[in-house]
Amino acid sequence: MFILTEAAKTEIQNRLELSNSAKFIRIQMRKSCFMKVKLTLEETMKVNDSEIVLDDLHFIIDKGECHYFRNKKLDFIPDQTGFKQFEVI
Repeated sequence: MFILTEAAKTEIQNRLELSNSAKFIRIQMRKSCFMKVKLTLEETMKVNDSEIVLDDLHFIIDKGECHYFRNKKLDFIPDQTGFKQFEVI
């Protein structure tokens, strides 16, 4: 489905450690910024979700958005102002 960079994997693992109950990592495209990804931690899946397991991390993506991530790389890139962001490249 997609490749996870080491930077993204480390950031996601750090966020999961801070969460007591989240099991899934929801990724979705930001509607206002092409190729920017919104990442949230969730406890359950929704009916229209697909689950993708990479490196023991459980990602969920709405089935209607899966095509955005196919054959892409999910990366974590903090910008110069300190805003942390994920991108598909």
